[in-house]
Amino acid sequence: MKKRLLAFSLLLCVALVAGCGPARPPGLPVLVSCVLTFQYEDGSPVAGAMVSLIPDDADLRQWSIAGTTNASGVATINTNADFAGAPAGRYRVVVQKTELRPTGATDADGNPIMEIHSLIAAEFSDPGRTPLSLEVGNSSVRETFEAGPATTFRVEIETLL
Repeated sequence: MKKRLLAFSLLLCVALVAGCGPARPPGLPVLVSCVLTFQYEDGSPVAGAMVSLIPDDADLRQWSIAGTTNASGVATINTNADFAGAPAGRYRVVVQKTELRPTGATDADGNPIMEIHSLIAAEFSDPGRTPLSLEVGNSSVRETFEAGPATTFRVEIETLL
């Protein structure tokens, strides 16, 4: 009987600790669910891209607001990695996706020398140059940004309460 009680107590403790999750940081604003979809011009998904929201409001810059696109090109935005959604506000959207490519040269040990190659146009990877912006409000919104001649992808944004 004691073994069962001990086992039950241990399971209960593990369940309580696992279910708690990270503590909400002091001052974290109310978050609005934000889902962004990225596609290349040909309609194929931009998978594995890092998406960052850079707030116009200096008070929100203390929070890391970002997500990574999945195989379908969909990024679910989180704040400080652990909290679903983004605070209401206006943002510049930065998208980065890189891969290592061989240069054709080798080092002294015969290993190929690699270089980082961006798979997204530089203007979208630079917070100062990105033409993508987003308003996260207090109500549900679904927006699609279509590609222009200089744009390499389409962005669909969905914010849900």
